Amino acid sequence: MEKFAILVIFKIIESKVAEFHKALQYHSENTWSESGSIKFVSYAVENDPSTIFLYELYENRTAFEAHTQTDYIDKFRDMTSSLHREPAVIYRGVPVFKNPNSPKGTI
Repeated sequence: MEKFAILVIFKIIESKVAEFHKALQYHSENTWSESGSIKFVSYAVENDPSTIFLYELYENRTAFEAHTQTDYIDKFRDMTSSLHREPAVIYRGVPVFKNPNSPKGTI
């Protein structure tokens, strides 16, 4: 099975960014405990700290789907639902190509 990734763009109310960071940390700590989770990284846009993007990589789509069924993903959504200034945008992806000359390219 091929790897499966998501990229989520969050636009947070500026006065709620610190609260969102706490919720995102909770979400990351739980996600890292999943056997199918490979990567979970989040960044703020350099000139707009209230826009945050999250990249998650899973062993396969099945691992991601299992992630979406956890209690803590529901809790994360509850913790953050009032913090958004716009709805989150979610992109789901599969590998375009593999780079056999680089161990980094295998993901």
